[in-house]
Amino acid sequence: MEPSVVRFVLFIMYMYLRLTQAKNFQSYQAYPEFDNKVYIKEPLYSKTTASLLSCSALCGNGCNCFNFNLLTGMCLLFASCNPLHACMTGSENGWRFFFDPSVILNEHEKTGFIVLFMAHLDIPMKDIYFSSKKGAFMNITTSSRLDHSLKQQIDKMITVPSSYHTIIPSAIELESFRKEVKSIFIETFDDLFVVSHDHLPATIGSTAIVPLHKLATHYVVISTEPSSTSEKSQFAIAALKNNTSVSITFKMKRYTSLYIDGKSFLNGDIYNLTLDRFETYQISHETDLTGTVIESCVPIAVFSGNTCNRLENIGACDHLIQQIIPTRELDKTYIVPPNTNDRRTKVRITATESSNILYTINGITQTVTINKLDSFDTIISSRQTCVIESNTPITITSFGLHSSKSKMGDPSMTVVPGINQYIDYYKTVVPSGFDYNYVTIMIKQSLKDYIQINNTMTNGSNIVFEENVLVMNLTYNVRSIRVPVGEISVSTTCGGHFGLMFSGVKDYAAYGFSAILL
Repeated sequence: MEPSVVRFVLFIMYMYLRLTQAKNFQSYQAYPEFDNKVYIKEPLYSKTTASLLSCSALCGNGCNCFNFNLLTGMCLLFASCNPLHACMTGSENGWRFFFDPSVILNEHEKTGFIVLFMAHLDIPMKDIYFSSKKGAFMNITTSSRLDHSLKQQIDKMITVPSSYHTIIPSAIELESFRKEVKSIFIETFDDLFVVSHDHLPATIGSTAIVPLHKLATHYVVISTEPSSTSEKSQFAIAALKNNTSVSITFKMKRYTSLYIDGKSFLNGDIYNLTLDRFETYQISHETDLTGTVIESCVPIAVFSGNTCNRLENIGACDHLIQQIIPTRELDKTYIVPPNTNDRRTKVRITATESSNILYTINGITQTVTINKLDSFDTIISSRQTCVIESNTPITITSFGLHSSKSKMGDPSMTVVPGINQYIDYYKTVVPSGFDYNYVTIMIKQSLKDYIQINNTMTNGSNIVFEENVLVMNLTYNVRSIRVPVGEISVSTTCGGHFGLMFSGVKDYAAYGFSAILL
């Protein structure tokens, strides 16, 4: 038979196989804005040794080619293969999957957030506040495995003209030492700022939510030493993708056993687990877990704090929660403003590596060396600012205390932004129910007169605290300004960057959160 006839017959066979198999071939790409995992149904095209070798030459040893020429065994021009994890092709709910490197993840087109509500002492209200500069359309979703009645109360698609407030059922609160599917996923193509509040009449915990594209794979937990056995330190993890492996290396202030699934863990021990998308896991303990390291194979969200805690033997307990900043995003230089209403501030410096620290209060500079994963605490008054400089990246946490002269406040927890994390615009909602609400602005002194709140230049009569401090030979202005309930936007007319922290107080309760990692 002539070679040309053979080639023609083989070509007809090739087209027949392609068309007949294509009838049953299904594929879809899940979460394309954050993932390059492509799911496929059988049957797949057969793969010969030759095709694997050819694909290997193109994409790396052992890869799987999902579009190749049956005549030559060579990959076609637009073949999909996975150079790093091809042999990891797996199965989820009857679908096989592979990772398509041709998918370019655009982190700037779509924004996402993960919200968790950690355990509280009681059954509090749970609020999420959304705000947008230009208006936003967003989608709030939960896992398909979440209780149906609970899911129906949370999932929704919403248009946010400027701001929006939603109440979340208390059943979404996490329980310790249980794999659950209690994360809330928010996505939008528009600008969006998200803050959660978890509160009772006399206790509240608040945190700004970090966008998904800022999440990472390495975190250091921050909490406080519980003042009683009922007030646990805790942290929680949320997975964005299936088969997320997580490794937790415990650091404990006191030598106290932590039991997980009947096994005892002590300081320095490692606990490993695997979570799927939307799954959460919370761990709580009777001692401070600050310095505990959480590592994962892909980005995750981490929250930490305390169920409730009383600090410095004053006042009552309050719920403490913050979304933790990944170590790769940490800074070396920070300005820590005071809290108002005669509330002192406990400043915690936590080192991710051994660090030499300079901290300045009232113009007096002191030095301290902090070993890796250790912390150092200092306290400032309601009229003092603390400037912190380090030779390595560190994390700074501000704990507002109960007032020394009145019933105002109780502990609040706020992650402090580093000066390289400052922003030029922020919008949020100041919650109701508090006697006083404040925004504190840290900005270069030369730019302070360019600050505007709600498109209006700041009014001196509302400034309750102001101090200039020296930071790396530059003068910064620190101002706390009383603000009303409702929407608030902060910006500069010149585009200059600034640090921003919010707080509010009433009798025996306080909240705090910062604008960070936007």
